[in-house]
Amino acid sequence: MPLVRAWVNRIGGWRRRAPRISRQEALAAIPVRNGQVRWEVNGREEVVLLIPRRQDRLGRLLNRIFAAPEHRQIVLDEIGSEVWQLCDGEHTVDEIIRTLASRHRLSRREVELSLTLYLQQLARRRLIGLMVRR
Repeated sequence: MPLVRAWVNRIGGWRRRAPRISRQEALAAIPVRNGQVRWEVNGREEVVLLIPRRQDRLGRLLNRIFAAPEHRQIVLDEIGSEVWQLCDGEHTVDEIIRTLASRHRLSRREVELSLTLYLQQLARRRLIGLMVRR
């Protein structure tokens, strides 16, 4: 059955796809952190994300077998930490781009491309969501 499901997903079957948005809508979107992800700032001013492990039956079994810690940690670098702190539900993507461009003396285009890819990675890992006003 998994092979059938994978094949159907390839031709546009069961998987729900995210709606396409315009560039203007993407720049006006507001990144919001996942409420289940705890975070803290370490001594080197890096953000450390604490992602909870699965708590369903299979997750608990695997955690016992492999003696996994309660949370998985991801340490963000300097710029990643800045972006994470700006994903507070108040700043738009465009505001984050302008802030990073001025702080790091980079061109707007460089920051926009890098930030877009980084936010997509965070969203794919379900660490953030994007609120789009239409």
